[in-house]
Amino acid sequence: MARARVAPEVFAVAYEAAQQVLEGKARLTDAQRALATQCGIGERTASGYIGCFLAMRRGRTFKTIVSADGLRFMLDRIAEGSPSDLMIALRSVMSHITYLQKIAGGELGRREGHAGLRRVHAEFVGRLREMAAFAEMSSSLDEQVIKALSDTPEARARRLQQAPSMPEQHVVLTRIFLRNPDVIAEVLSRANGVCEGCVEPAPFLRSDGRPYLEVHHRQPLAEGGVDTVENAIALCPNCHRERHYGAKYRDTQQ
Repeated sequence: MARARVAPEVFAVAYEAAQQVLEGKARLTDAQRALATQCGIGERTASGYIGCFLAMRRGRTFKTIVSADGLRFMLDRIAEGSPSDLMIALRSVMSHITYLQKIAGGELGRREGHAGLRRVHAEFVGRLREMAAFAEMSSSLDEQVIKALSDTPEARARRLQQAPSMPEQHVVLTRIFLRNPDVIAEVLSRANGVCEGCVEPAPFLRSDGRPYLEVHHRQPLAEGGVDTVENAIALCPNCHRERHYGAKYRDTQQ
């Protein structure tokens, strides 16, 4: 028998109730009763919905069966927070999918139903990667770039001759490259405040007065590109986004 479709507003109220519990503003039993009363559902059902949110925020396995649409709503709300919140939730979702596979056994119909949950999981893994995609220039790296810019071109050139072309890598959910600040500084110096894509002046100045341009690798580091001046270009934010998401550059980097 098909399960009844849950209205989106029920998930919305459940999310707010779970937040109250997480923040210590409400007891779990009180939140469950309030959700059941407000949405006209059983307390056991209310407990399951709130429990899903709590488990996803805490990185625990939940056993309540949730539709793909419901799961997408939950992850959407959690994604409004930090990347770490979403990473914890995705770990919980994968644990939930694994649990469902175990109890499904050889029942083909039930196993096929898990495909929707897997698609939602994959969708938000992609979103998590996007959330981190432009976090390469950390404040620490920015400080190193400022220091490199204050140095002489000759000093940077000497360091660049000795620097490895492949940056260090840290493997987490995706690879994070520890980029060479001298490469960034040299490319920004070469651009001299003008986008090397649209050849327009930088759209604004940083708080320290430097033109705001972003250094982009022609061949992405994740695809084997090297961290060198020759493989890098200084772009305004619009041109940088176009290189990553524009139709003209979707299949090839220029």
